[in-house]
Amino acid sequence: MFFILSKILALFVMPLTWVIGFLVYSRLTKNPKRKKLFFILPLVMLAFFSNQYISNRALLLWEPEPTPMNEVGVYDVGIVFSGVTKGSKSPKDRVYFDYGADRITHTLQLYKEGKLKHIIVSGGLGFQQVGMSIAAERLKSFLVMAGVPDSVITVEPNAVNTYENAVESAKILKRDFPNQKYLLITSAFHMKRSALCLAKQGIECDEFPAGYYTDRPSLNFDDVFIPKAEAIKRWETLFKEWVGLATYKVMGYI
Repeated sequence: MFFILSKILALFVMPLTWVIGFLVYSRLTKNPKRKKLFFILPLVMLAFFSNQYISNRALLLWEPEPTPMNEVGVYDVGIVFSGVTKGSKSPKDRVYFDYGADRITHTLQLYKEGKLKHIIVSGGLGFQQVGMSIAAERLKSFLVMAGVPDSVITVEPNAVNTYENAVESAKILKRDFPNQKYLLITSAFHMKRSALCLAKQGIECDEFPAGYYTDRPSLNFDDVFIPKAEAIKRWETLFKEWVGLATYKVMGYI
């Protein structure tokens, strides 16, 4: 129920929801001033939220800076939250990555450079994914194909959201790797909520953000003047994360 309510709440803070709602209202209202206002307002909103330069700047303020590889120490355990693969895609003889694959590719690089001794990959089926393969298993298969020994990978197959990722990973850490050095690896926009959830479970860890939505700020013509669907997607990602933080706070998850 919580999952469904959070998704509904997220829907109502999306820019496109407000744009469409205002346009519909402008068609329905009989008041001439309101009709004009609620026709112009969503067009202004659409121009703002589809601006690549503005969306990039906004998300840059939220995402933590990347950590240079040469500044990363050696950690006993790397903790990777899943959510970057497509479980419904066929044929099932490969791993299909979605946005944010840097979570696992950077984990692989960290391991290959001797910075991780063990890797926990957390994530189950999620919402309405019956019949699909377990998300953490998909990521493990990629690591194994890339040469990471099976013995250094622990799969957590039950979590369906970030809170459960933290709860289930914390159980493994306290049981099998108590009082050791942990490194959390997840998408940059998602790092704050993930780290807070682990801290709530009594797990203190360093952070390695990956899967960036942002680019280096640029004032080129395309970014400043050409509307982009990607810019709207960035705002949606940011708004969803804010809603997630707020709901997690209310629920006592962070």
